[in-house]
Amino acid sequence: FDRGLLRPGMFADITVFDPDRIRDRATYEEPTRYSEGIDYVIVNGKVVLDGGAMTSARPGRFLRRR
Repeated sequence: FDRGLLRPGMFADITVFDPDRIRDRATYEEPTRYSEGIDYVIVNGKVVLDGGAMTSARPGRFLRRR
């Protein structure tokens, strides 16, 4: 398998956050609002959230059950 571990050649997603600042901001009126306190998200080795701002990278893909 090529998932589940942080090693070269593997597919991995990483989220860097501050547990003291993390907060869900979504509401029923605005369900797509981003959470606070998440600084970086890396998907398959590509940065998609950089310092709290979205990048243009979209390296993820849907996985189907086997």
